[in-house]
Amino acid sequence: MYELVTFDIFDTLLHRKLRAPVDVFEAVRAAVMQENIALLHHDLLVTFSHHRIQAEKEAREIRAELAGEEGEITFTEIYDRYEALTGCGGELRQLLQAKELELEQEFLFASEAGLRTYDELRAKAKRIALVSDMYLPSSWLKTVLQEKGFQGLSDVKIFVSGEFRKSKHSGALYQEVSRSLNVSFSGSWLHVGDNVWADIEQAKKYSLATHLADWAKVDNRPLWSKCTRNEYLVNSVVDFLATPQSRQFVPQEAYASIGYRIFGPLIFGFTIWLLWKIKETKVEHVAFVARDGWLPHKLFEIVKQDAELGNVSSSYLHFSRSVGHQIGLKEWDLDKTWVPFGGKVSRPIEQYLDTVGYDARKIPHLLEQFGLVLGQPVPPEKINDSRAMVATTFDLGLKTSSERRKKFRHYFEKHFSPEVKTGLVDIGWNGNTQRYLFGVLDHTYSKENVIGLYLGLHSSAVTNKNLGFIMHGWLSQYGSHPQIQDYLLTGGVELLEFALTADHGTTLGYEISAEGEIVPKLEDILPEESDYREKAMRVQQGVIKFVEDNKYLLKIYSPEVISSLAWASPFQRLVTNPQQDELDLLAGLSHSDTAGVTSTRLVLAARQPDNIRKSKRQMRLARDNAFWKVAFDRLNK
Repeated sequence: MYELVTFDIFDTLLHRKLRAPVDVFEAVRAAVMQENIALLHHDLLVTFSHHRIQAEKEAREIRAELAGEEGEITFTEIYDRYEALTGCGGELRQLLQAKELELEQEFLFASEAGLRTYDELRAKAKRIALVSDMYLPSSWLKTVLQEKGFQGLSDVKIFVSGEFRKSKHSGALYQEVSRSLNVSFSGSWLHVGDNVWADIEQAKKYSLATHLADWAKVDNRPLWSKCTRNEYLVNSVVDFLATPQSRQFVPQEAYASIGYRIFGPLIFGFTIWLLWKIKETKVEHVAFVARDGWLPHKLFEIVKQDAELGNVSSSYLHFSRSVGHQIGLKEWDLDKTWVPFGGKVSRPIEQYLDTVGYDARKIPHLLEQFGLVLGQPVPPEKINDSRAMVATTFDLGLKTSSERRKKFRHYFEKHFSPEVKTGLVDIGWNGNTQRYLFGVLDHTYSKENVIGLYLGLHSSAVTNKNLGFIMHGWLSQYGSHPQIQDYLLTGGVELLEFALTADHGTTLGYEISAEGEIVPKLEDILPEESDYREKAMRVQQGVIKFVEDNKYLLKIYSPEVISSLAWASPFQRLVTNPQQDELDLLAGLSHSDTAGVTSTRLVLAARQPDNIRKSKRQMRLARDNAFWKVAFDRLNK
């Protein structure tokens, strides 16, 4: 039993959900910039972080010089100096001071290890106390600690250096604790803290027993040169994931963990951008389309109230690129009908034609005319003949598509209305889904009333833009960021489609149920896809947890303020510089060979057999066929 156990507070019992404590100042700046007062003090607020740090430094220097003692200061004294330094005026000063306390409380969380150690040692101590080198008020600290789950603090004294004008760093604060609590220096007094000098070495000088709180790592230097000012806060939130103190939030299961750390920030960033664009474009309803829209739909419903978009309705629309070929044709378009003939693996002609809604058995004369045989893979040299054959049947394709539209149009009318401005959300890339869907709708719909909101748009999407479709991409707007488009096209697309996989088979078409309802006809989950989907669901568990853990940001900031490509930085690192454990988890995943086909699947990247590795030509061909290029290179070094 200890006579006394004292605990450090910051980075021992409490941590911040930021890269460094100093980043709170940037969080304050970004929050206050949303206030009306910012219109009058824009230039002053731009420099807030710099002047806040300078004010603290100067306040300490002034205190040490005038009082002839340690430069320990209070929170109020820092802002006294800030007001004198900047001439900000009382109103702005009070707002900044209050906002800093508010955001400190928002970003702070109880350390899992710290709380456990606190409870264990409290049971072994006659008395406890808290000792902190800090300028924040002790009364405020006690309130925060109690809110974060620390029990038994009502009669516990908190020794804050700013209030006692003495610090642990010098050792003088330990003397104050001894006098105030009438406890002698000995091994029956245990001190717990994270700072090797202030909490361990100085405590040992007074013969205290010590316990190093080694569960956090903090570098409190500002990194303003690392990124733009608008990205700083998001970078800090993302960089927090690299700290040991973040681990208590990260799921232990491997795929859920990578979902939390890598895909979570990316998809949360897309969701934030989506909220911003919905507000900006005044969208009234959001239709999440196809399997890639399944998870974003769930996340939108989780966060829309926090973003003050509770009045915006949403729906999930079963659709697929294959269905788009079959039902969305109003004019013959080779760009649409050629898509299914892509891919790395040759397939029988009936599989190609099934993707565009043709039954190959009903056109034997055309197969014979173009030298195509049922049941046999179409060789590469016959692909153009297959396309030419389809091109000669445009009348059949248009007639079939028209009949399907008439039969199933009511299904789409549940998700779209001519009078309602609708956001169409999909993974994107080329924007063909928007084009297909608009082909399903009748002439009463205008292109201006359907806004495409996509994870990213490649440069090739400009074809659809030129047809008058309104489309916005987050990661890339028509290839506007070449380096992003490059990593997307060398593995990023396939990894994203894995993370966004829906928990159901692809949409093959529609049918009329026994109750007379139009319902999607879904492909059974094939053995080739089951393992892939099961792993994707575990990744999504991590993504959802990340969103749940961080959606509090939307109560502080408008989506526009924290919409940043910095959310994608962990994912970009994954694609371009994967670690070995990430390769082990992801490189062996299979992916559909081409649009609308789930039965033909290839792994993202694989180590090649020795006989292939000995041939430069065969290795070049193998790399061309690999989806994830960097992973292929790493596996075949």
